[in-house]
Amino acid sequence: MSAITALLRGFAALIERLSPRERVLVGAGGAIGVVVLVWALGGVLAERRTTLQAQIAASERDVAEMGRLRDHYLQLRADRDVVHRKLERGGADFSLFSHLEGVTRDVVSRDRVAAMNPSTRTVAEDLQEEDVEMRLSGVSLREVVALLYRVEKADLPLLVSRLQMKKRFDQPFVYDATLVIGRLRPAAASTTP
Repeated sequence: MSAITALLRGFAALIERLSPRERVLVGAGGAIGVVVLVWALGGVLAERRTTLQAQIAASERDVAEMGRLRDHYLQLRADRDVVHRKLERGGADFSLFSHLEGVTRDVVSRDRVAAMNPSTRTVAEDLQEEDVEMRLSGVSLREVVALLYRVEKADLPLLVSRLQMKKRFDQPFVYDATLVIGRLRPAAASTTP
């Protein structure tokens, strides 16, 4: 504290030795210096405030995006749980091959079913996809649509992953069709076809 007091006394003594015109000039210079210092400090603070406002706005956008992602995640998780419940409803004793054979028999005569080939592949750690490739020969468009309708309206979520139809050249309203129909099942309940 004594150092500051000594400095102020030295400054006051310096000012007293100056002429009145020099005192005015030193006062004006000091005032200009203070104004410049306040202006520079104000500019730095304004720039910092602008930067902080931009960071706050970016953080608010990030928080809103995280909320949307959380909601989307919860929706996907709920959808996954619904699918798993539907898969578990099929049970371990459900056979896609037998089910499709019964559905096909109701729509198309047996002689029109050229082949039915089952296959199974692992999709994920806890899921397997069971597929049946059906080749139909000499079927009408109405029969194919009826078969697809019955597959779509089944209790289990069945998926027609491929449908290929080829028109016969000698009969314009008769088709040869290949369908691949599949379903997902829990890997623990899997049985080899």
